[in-house]
Amino acid sequence: MIKIAINAGHGLYTAGKRCLKSIDPGETREWVLNARIVEKVTEKLKAYTGYELLRIDDPTGKTDIALKTRTDKANKWGADFYLAVHHNAGINGGSGGGIVCYTYTKVDQTTKDWQKAVYNSLIKHTGLKGNRSQPLASADLHECRETNMPAVLIENGFMDSTTDTPIILTEDFAEKSAEAIVEVLVARGGLKKKEDTKPAPAPKPMPEKISVIYQVWEDVGNRWLPEVTDLTDYAGLYGKDVCCVYARLTSGNIYYKVHYKGGKWLPEVKNREDYAGLYNKPIDGLMMRTDTGKTIKYAVHLRSSNRWLPFVTGYNENDFNNGYAGIPGQEIDGIKIYIE
Repeated sequence: MIKIAINAGHGLYTAGKRCLKSIDPGETREWVLNARIVEKVTEKLKAYTGYELLRIDDPTGKTDIALKTRTDKANKWGADFYLAVHHNAGINGGSGGGIVCYTYTKVDQTTKDWQKAVYNSLIKHTGLKGNRSQPLASADLHECRETNMPAVLIENGFMDSTTDTPIILTEDFAEKSAEAIVEVLVARGGLKKKEDTKPAPAPKPMPEKISVIYQVWEDVGNRWLPEVTDLTDYAGLYGKDVCCVYARLTSGNIYYKVHYKGGKWLPEVKNREDYAGLYNKPIDGLMMRTDTGKTIKYAVHLRSSNRWLPFVTGYNENDFNNGYAGIPGQEIDGIKIYIE
């Protein structure tokens, strides 16, 4: 468990700490830029375990907490790492700049490792390298000197640089800076990603597959042929006229009727409550529909011309193209049916 002390440098009303007016007419306060990054770091860390976090500036920015108060609080709490987020100045409207990470002048290797890791991650994520000759700097800064743990102070770009200022004002830059800091805290602090406690979304129900099971009565053997399911086979025997049809669904209802050669359309039947047709009366037309909301497709084979007609989907004896399957006067000796 690593204990992290973090703060946004200065306060909202600290004198002079703001962007250069000629570059940023709104003169954005430094604390605003600092706090935005600290808040994003705090929020991103909520996705991890294995740490405690103490913010030691005033989260409202109304009070510029004294530096001694900040370091004393971190020392008393027993922090393992101290991070101060600042933004720089001193270019006075020039075009130089870049990120600088500070430690105290005399520090151990662990502190230097923290410094290097933070700097490298910030450059990787933001690209704001600039032209600083010593981006890994050391100085006699209170926050780095008076802390009992490794401490790094970030100067995250210059508020008076024509190069840096337009960048550091953006939400994207703050987001990337926070990502960079969290990446280091996770890697060096041994933080673990929390397991996702949200319930997995319920799988979308698969559309119900409805099958058609059907059989026919042929007039040569005077018998019902075996049932067929969907397009696994066809119902009938080539060269033997179909006279009657039975059909049912695995779900829902099917309605159908047949037309016998030289005769008329017979009454509609439902499922297997009856069969459609008359024994020893070859059929030359078939109509089918369902109440499933799905499309039923059916086709017939003509004995005399030895060919399958195209699948149809309609249910209308007056529609010769798609209202029924068959051709008047031509006996049917095979049927295929499926639901799309």
